[in-house]
Amino acid sequence: MKHLSVLAVVLAMSVAGALEVGVASVDITPDTALFRVPMGGYGARMGRPATGAHDPLKAKVLYFRDGGTRMALITCDLRSSTPEFKGLIAKLCAELGLSAANIMIAASHTHDGPSMYPEKFWQMQFGKYDPAMLREMAEKTASAVREAAANAAPARVGEGSCPAEGMTRNRRWGYDQAAREAAGETPLTNPVLRVLRVDGMDGACRALLVNFASHPTILSDKNMLLSAEWPGVLQRELEAAFPGAVALYTNGAQGDQSPAGAEGADDFARIEDYGRKLAKLAAASADGIETVPDVAIACGHATPELPAPVFASASEEKYATYRAAALEALPRHAEIQLLAIGGTAWVGLPGEPVMAVGMEVRRRVMAAGYKDCVSVGLANDYIGYILNATEYAHGGYEVDSRSFYGPGLGDFIAGAAEKLAGEVNARPANN
Repeated sequence: MKHLSVLAVVLAMSVAGALEVGVASVDITPDTALFRVPMGGYGARMGRPATGAHDPLKAKVLYFRDGGTRMALITCDLRSSTPEFKGLIAKLCAELGLSAANIMIAASHTHDGPSMYPEKFWQMQFGKYDPAMLREMAEKTASAVREAAANAAPARVGEGSCPAEGMTRNRRWGYDQAAREAAGETPLTNPVLRVLRVDGMDGACRALLVNFASHPTILSDKNMLLSAEWPGVLQRELEAAFPGAVALYTNGAQGDQSPAGAEGADDFARIEDYGRKLAKLAAASADGIETVPDVAIACGHATPELPAPVFASASEEKYATYRAAALEALPRHAEIQLLAIGGTAWVGLPGEPVMAVGMEVRRRVMAAGYKDCVSVGLANDYIGYILNATEYAHGGYEVDSRSFYGPGLGDFIAGAAEKLAGEVNARPANN
């Protein structure tokens, strides 16, 4: 994946004035009859292309404008985004005053979306794609950004949260469990739905942005149909509950979080059940949110240089055959991004942070002056799983197969987020 070769921090602060917000949604489902569409998420598919689509994949846009500040949050039904995808969209939206610095692309992490990685390392796992597919998806997404900018209007914004007890489990608890118990550890989960509500000045709901940390992995590698998985159901049901509104979903610190409590006769029935349960909770939370006008916004962007790549000892043999391809493909810089909406920082992290890392990011960003912080995983790029030293020591799949920068990566990312938060300076947004 191509990256900026130097550390860069780009800052933008809002000025006094009425906040305007625009919203849009577009279908970006690739045509499997026209393109070869390999599916990202499960290496066990051996690069085989999708045979069709079960449900549509969407890109959704929240566009913010306040005086001199412009920023856009784009959510996509993808496993993860790539610098190429984001770069194409930014280029197509440059006339709006948008760039890589103030566009955040948040992937839902569905394991049933298209793989679009240009590097040999990732194509060995997920398969090759048609570049025309990527261009079409980027053009459609950029059109939605332009639509959102065009319909931007004065808005009222508010936020809320609610527990979703029993809806997640810590999928890493089984690794090294005896040692965990001896050390007094407990399975860490934080099943909380975060909801940002955007209303028009007439009080009608225009958008609901939901954050919830869990893997969309109810469908298995046996499924060969494109699907937005349970996040798609969640958004669809929220839009039905709030007619005329666009529902958007961002994942959180989901590296060790998996869905729990889904019921149904088959996997598709279970994604329906799980998505509907979450949508019911989110809708109840949204109903209780009080929105206010003139909320301050700010954004920041940094690309710190990552630690040197490190392969866990248990994966040395696994990576022996394609070590060179891995080293060539692995990013050398991390893209950390911050969108401040009121006193809350939505912090984009370029991979799969485990819950402990997400909590540490939140603690450090709040220490930098924000009232609250929401971790957005799978944002903009993919550097693998982001673990702290404690979790790294327990090994397991996330360490052995998808962790590339050693046991200190989690602390490094949290420190970079804290530094960026301090640079952005949240004080004007902390009303």
